[in-house]
Amino acid sequence: MTSGLEGVLRRHGHCENDRAMSVQYFAKVASAEDHLGFQQLVRHYPSCSYEEWLFRERKKMTDWKGKRHEIKMVPITPQLFKAYCEKLNRPADLTTFLKALTDLAY
Repeated sequence: MTSGLEGVLRRHGHCENDRAMSVQYFAKVASAEDHLGFQQLVRHYPSCSYEEWLFRERKKMTDWKGKRHEIKMVPITPQLFKAYCEKLNRPADLTTFLKALTDLAY
């Protein structure tokens, strides 16, 4: 039987017997329209084009993979993020957006 903390650490790859590396969560934004929706909704969301954003995200993923981290793509839409913020009474900013990716991954 493991304690709650050990379970969390094991799930996130921090136990010495667990060989998995850390998981990095990335938004799976389906379209340029959704990207534009996030630009209008999320404070401090990147203002670049959808194509430029995809290029930057892919570069980040490649960098993390090179460090042996696992990449998890999390499908998210502006509507889902807005509902997440309203349910948890959180501001629609980049910090909340990144937290939502982790929460919605499970």
